[in-house]
Amino acid sequence: MHKHNKRSLILLLIVLLISVIIVYAPGLLLYSSHYRKTDAVVVFLGPDFTARQKEAYKIVNEGMADYLIIPAYHKAYRIIDEGDKKSFSPNLSARTPIKKKAFLTPSSYFYEDTHIEAIEAKKMMADFGLKSAIFVSSPYHMRRINLIVTKVFAGETGAYYFAPTSYERAPGNFWELSWSDWRKVGWEYIKILWFSLYKLWA
Repeated sequence: MHKHNKRSLILLLIVLLISVIIVYAPGLLLYSSHYRKTDAVVVFLGPDFTARQKEAYKIVNEGMADYLIIPAYHKAYRIIDEGDKKSFSPNLSARTPIKKKAFLTPSSYFYEDTHIEAIEAKKMMADFGLKSAIFVSSPYHMRRINLIVTKVFAGETGAYYFAPTSYERAPGNFWELSWSDWRKVGWEYIKILWFSLYKLWA
């Protein structure tokens, strides 16, 4: 094979690889699972927290959880069934945000915030004797959250489900993405790569 033909083939393969990545990158992030009645619904913090909170409230109103947990603020609420509606007990825990530094050891210094929240969720669930949870966040975050929860809750005997908020736009088809969407997708893959690297020594 001539050098020119070889270079052309390599270039073609690179273009094809990039094309495949572009086509499938958004959809691969959109992880979810069917859920059953659980002990708790856990909501992760973020700039679009209102959309996540609405999804959590929807799950609560479906009667699918007994507690609402917001680990970033160390808050837990017991859900009270009042017949045709649900209400929340007074906050059962502290009102101040958790301190990332309190979790850090030499081996966990580079943990990202979502990982810290998952650790806090596990601790709070243990405090209340909760064994199962539905985790709620933004759609593009769910693949990473599944990876983190699998790591944090490894060895536990509970059941864990994943419900992306339906109140936030997150196209799975690459041609529907705006520039802002592509930034979210790109940043999410960077976070997944970083987690995949540091979990090797975590």
